Amino acid sequence: MNIITLTSDYGNSSHYIAAIKGNLLKHIPTIQIVDVTHGIQKFNKIEAAFVLSNSYKNFSEGSIHLICVDTNIYEHKNIIIAKHQNQYFIALDNGIINLIFDQQSIEVWVFKKALLANVDLFIENDVFVKIAEHIANKLPMSDIAELGKLTNELVLRNVTIDEDGITANVAYIDGFGNVHFNLNKTTFEEVRKGRSFKIYYARKNFFDTISKHYNESVSGTELLLFNSNNYLEIAINKGNASQLLGLKINSKIIIEFFN
Repeated sequence: MNIITLTSDYGNSSHYIAAIKGNLLKHIPTIQIVDVTHGIQKFNKIEAAFVLSNSYKNFSEGSIHLICVDTNIYEHKNIIIAKHQNQYFIALDNGIINLIFDQQSIEVWVFKKALLANVDLFIENDVFVKIAEHIANKLPMSDIAELGKLTNELVLRNVTIDEDGITANVAYIDGFGNVHFNLNKTTFEEVRKGRSFKIYYARKNFFDTISKHYNESVSGTELLLFNSNNYLEIAINKGNASQLLGLKINSKIIIEFFN
């Protein structure tokens, strides 16, 4: 049984979600559909990439991921089918794919333009579903696509690194109000080089220690940790960090390292 996931910025009350699910089940009745999220901020490719990069590793080989964010085919021209660890990712060539994999090795296929003639404006429910059906039926990829490369690669320009510091930004806020930054533990430790640090957030507040779990602070106070996916996170024990600290998507943290 194939697993097909849906990630979108439709919002949970949108009819688009039901339309895609119905069409998928009509064409591939044996599949299992998983909603990753439909709460991505409108056109927020950084947030979509962050969510997928932290979730796809938990899916089995053969899974197919439909990325329904910023899907204007007239702007982005190409539909991409990326293959990584025997999973498939269907999106427009809008920069999301390269953000998900961050220079990891991927196989990139570009959907044949000849097959886009008279395409419906709702390409997620048209072309994306047809591609998913093709993959699920184990048909040759060369029938519908050609090997190619990404032409629109997003760069996280809001992350800056120098010898004595890092500036990172909020990439995602989860349902608990925990604030996730686009900075992973590996990068943090490589720049840190064993030095002490201060991480400034929410005006002049700062952390100089990193917790190991959410219960290390008393109820109602904030803490800093690397989450299960090794990304930096600010949380409040039994509270909403985003609301209480005024942190939003793209809010900055400034990290200073010193001996």
